[in-house]
Amino acid sequence: MRNWLAIVNRRSGGVRSPRKLVPILRGIRQFASKMVFTEYPGHARQLAIEAGEFDGIAVVGGDGTLLEVLNGCLHREQRLAIIPTGRGNSLARDLGLYPPALSFEAIRSDRSLRIDLMDVFYRETGGGWRRLLSASTVAVGYPAAVVRSAGGRFRRFGTLGYAAAAACLRPASTEMRVVEGAGSPGRKLLTGFIASNTRHLGNFLSLPRASCHDGHFDVMELHSGFLRQTVHNLSMLSGLQFYSPATFATKTKTALALSRSQELMVDGELIAGVTSLRIRVQASAMEFVCGRQQP
Repeated sequence: MRNWLAIVNRRSGGVRSPRKLVPILRGIRQFASKMVFTEYPGHARQLAIEAGEFDGIAVVGGDGTLLEVLNGCLHREQRLAIIPTGRGNSLARDLGLYPPALSFEAIRSDRSLRIDLMDVFYRETGGGWRRLLSASTVAVGYPAAVVRSAGGRFRRFGTLGYAAAAACLRPASTEMRVVEGAGSPGRKLLTGFIASNTRHLGNFLSLPRASCHDGHFDVMELHSGFLRQTVHNLSMLSGLQFYSPATFATKTKTALALSRSQELMVDGELIAGVTSLRIRVQASAMEFVCGRQQP
C-alpha cells in the first residue's frame, strides 16, 4: 500500500468555508499516513521538498498549489494525486478527478498515468533566467489578466470567477515574437498567448483535442478585440465550440520574446515583469493518479 502525504491548502479559491472542507478532510484520513496544512505562499513547495520519505503526495488545492508541489517533489520516485478544491482545476478535470469524490475513488482503485510536463524558462526585467515545471497552462496577455481578476475583484464568485472576469475584461494587443529557429515569423500583434498541456483552461473546456500524455503541448495565439473574444468565450462556456478566432498549433518547444515586460501566468500563479519565455515538453515526466475516464 502506498505511503501518502496529504498537503492541504485550506485557502484554496474553490473551498473557502470550513463546512465545505470537512468531508474532504474525512476522505483524506481514510488513506493518508500524514496530513499537513499550508500556512503561506510557497509553503506547499517546501513541504514537498521535505516529503522524501513518502512515495505518494496528495495535493488538496487548486492549480497553484499543484504547481508548488510539482516544483518540490521527486518526479521519478513519487506519485501525485490531485484532490481538487481550486477555482480552475485544469489538470484534475482532464484526469477525471473532478469533483473530489472521483479523486478519492481513483486513489482507492490505484489507477495511474504518466503525463507530460512543460519545462518553463522565463526572464524577468533586468534579471537572469528562472525555471518552473508546469502541469497545465502557461499564458501572457488577456488570459493572464483574466486569472488576475478572477483572484482579485471576482474572487467572491469562487469557481465562477474565471467566467465573470473573462466577460468583463477588454483584450489589449501587444507585440510578441514567437521564436522557433531560422525562418521564424516576425513580430505579431497578439492579445494573448497560451501554451497548454491540458484540454481545460481553468474550468473551460477550450482545447478538446489536447492531451496531457501525447508528447507535446498545444499553443493558442489570440488576436481578438472585445466582441470577437466575447463570442469565443461564449462558445467555450456553452461547450459547443462554435467559434474560435484564435490560431492553434501543437509543439514540443517554443519561445516568446515580448516587446515590453508582461505578467506571466503559470498554472494560476502570476509572475510580474517577464520579457522572454521558453517552453519545452518533458514527455511522460511524472506519474499521476487518474480517474476511470482517461484523457
